[in-house]
Amino acid sequence: MNRMSMDLTPIEQTKIDCAKKLFNSLSTTKVRYHQVTAYQDLIDAMNGTDLTP
Repeated sequence: MNRMSMDLTPIEQTKIDCAKKLFNSLSTTKVRYHQVTAYQDLIDAMNGTDLTP
């Protein structure tokens, strides 16, 4: 089951939105926090093939 198919409560969605803002503010040119929803997304981000924020 992926996150997109889950029913999230408004509080859960707010927590996710806050975490995205926090990690975006912590990202630098040397360290980049990246949201992934699957293992392949992680591999792609580590290999630099998926550079979308």
